[in-house]
Amino acid sequence: MENFLLNPLPETISELEAQVEIIAAEQKRCQDGIRRLMAAEDVEKGIVFPQEIHELHQRRNMLETHMQYRRVRINRLRLYREGR
Repeated sequence: MENFLLNPLPETISELEAQVEIIAAEQKRCQDGIRRLMAAEDVEKGIVFPQEIHELHQRRNMLETHMQYRRVRINRLRLYREGR
């Protein structure tokens, strides 16, 4: 897991936006992995990857939660800056 996900959220919009980009790229890797595994499945031959696909879905969802926290923080920082 990316180390910055374990730390408190940054206090600057630029740091948060950089983390959002990293998270989005990782989400894309998860989605690509899901598609690749699903395409490689052949149920008739017993080639299935349910656990791996589930884990990638879970990771993608976890990353979405982290991304939402960062978007909320960005919006709050912008509102605070505009309110001054």
